[in-house]
Amino acid sequence: MKARENELHFISVLSDLFILNVTILFYAIMYINFRFEERTDIYITMILLNFSWVMAYVFVRKKILYFETASRQRIFRLGKRVFAFVIIVSILTIPLINVIGHLWLYVLLCILTFAGLKVSANLTFFRLIKLRYKRSDAIRRTLIIGQNETMRKVKKMIKENPILNMRYVGTLSDHGKGKSILGTCAAFEEVVKNKDIHVVFVALDSNDNLVESFNNKEDLLSLCNRLGVRLLYVPINERMESGNYNEDNLDGLVVINPQRYPLDLSENQIKKRMFDLIFSTLVLLFIMSWLYPIIGILIKLSSKGPVLFTQQRTGINKNVFNCYKFRSMRPNEEADKKQATGNDPRITRIGKFLRKTNLDEFPQFINVFKGEMSVVGPRPHMLAHTEKYSALIDEYLVRHYVKPGITGWAQVNGYRGETDELWKMEKRVEYDKEYLVNWSFEKDLVIVWKTVFDLKAFMNAR
Repeated sequence: MKARENELHFISVLSDLFILNVTILFYAIMYINFRFEERTDIYITMILLNFSWVMAYVFVRKKILYFETASRQRIFRLGKRVFAFVIIVSILTIPLINVIGHLWLYVLLCILTFAGLKVSANLTFFRLIKLRYKRSDAIRRTLIIGQNETMRKVKKMIKENPILNMRYVGTLSDHGKGKSILGTCAAFEEVVKNKDIHVVFVALDSNDNLVESFNNKEDLLSLCNRLGVRLLYVPINERMESGNYNEDNLDGLVVINPQRYPLDLSENQIKKRMFDLIFSTLVLLFIMSWLYPIIGILIKLSSKGPVLFTQQRTGINKNVFNCYKFRSMRPNEEADKKQATGNDPRITRIGKFLRKTNLDEFPQFINVFKGEMSVVGPRPHMLAHTEKYSALIDEYLVRHYVKPGITGWAQVNGYRGETDELWKMEKRVEYDKEYLVNWSFEKDLVIVWKTVFDLKAFMNAR
C-alpha cells in the first residue's frame, strides 16, 4: 500500500507538470506580443515555474490515500500549495529580474490559469474515482475481524479512500454488536463465500495473537488461501514487531502482510500492465488485423455459428469475465461444462488446426487489452472447473490472486490441454503457485519466448 501511495504521488506530480507546461506553451503561442527578447526567455521561465511547483509539492505534500470527504478541504489544501508556489516563484525571480522581469504579466497569467485548471482537474479526478468505485468489478470486497478502536480506523480508511480499491462489507466479532456485524468468527467461512469477500483485515494483540477466536495465524492463513481471500493483520499496538512479515505504514496505521507476492507491489503491477498494453496492441494491430478475417472465413466455411466463442471464466479476485477464443467446435449445449478431449467429435477440421497451433487463443489479446487478462499468468478456467477443483485441491483459488494469462508457467512446462485426471490439475496449480511466488518481469519474457519456440508449450498435458 505504501508503494501505491508513492506511485500516486509520482503520477500526481507528473500530471501537474503536464498541465503547467501546456499552460506555459499556450500563452507563449497565443500571445506573441509578450515579445520574448530571446528564445532562452521562455526556457528560463519554464524551468523556473516547473522547479517552483515541485518545491511547493515537497513543502505542502498531500496524503493522497486519505481523501477528505468534503471538496472544501481538498480545495483548501490545493490553495496552500498554490500560495507556496507563488512565494517560491517570487523569491526565485529576484535574481532573474534583469533577465525575465519584462515577462511578469506572462508569468502571472500562467500561474492563475494553472491554478484554475488544477482545481478543475482535481475535482474531476475525484469524481471519476468515486464513479469507478461504484461501478468497477475490480473493487475488492473487504471484511474486518475484530471490533476495537484500531479496526474502526481500518474501517474508516477503507470507506473514505476509494483509491484503495476496497469496499467495506462488514465485521465479524465474538463480542461486538451493531448493524455492520455480520456474525461471529465461527461464521467466517460462510460469510466469505456468501458475501464474495476478497480481502480480510484481522486484529492482533500485543502478544502477536489473533484478537478474535481463531486457533492460530497459520490456520487462518491456510483457510484464507483455501477460500481465495487475501489476509492482512493490523496490530492493536503499533510498536509490535512484525517479525518476518512485510508491513506497510499508512498514516500511523500498521498493516502486516503475511504472504506478500511480487505482484502485490504497485511498481511490478505497472511494469506488467505496460507490457500487456504494448504487447496486446502490437498483436491486435499487426497480426489480428489480417489473421481475424482469414480465420473467420475458414470457421464460417467449416460450420455454422459465430467466429468467436465467448465463455465466462474466472479472473482475478474470482471475478467473472467473458473470455474470447476463435470457435473450434460446432455450437453445442455442453460447451460451458464439458472440457474438450483428444478426439472430441465436436471439434471441426479447422478447429483441430487452431487448437494444435494455439491460434484459437489469439482473440484473448482483446481481453489483455481490456485489462481482464495478462499475457502471462495462470490460465483462466471455466466456472464449472473453478467450482469443482476448488473443492478438491487445497489453495486452488490462490491462482486467482493475479490476472489470468494467455500463457503461463504451467503451460510452458507441458501442463496444458485436457485434465482428465486430478493430478494434472494439481500440477498446474503447483506451477501457478510457483509463478506467483517467483514472479519477475524477466520470467514473463522467458515464458513468452518458450511459448513461441519451446515444443513443450504445444504438447498436451502429461
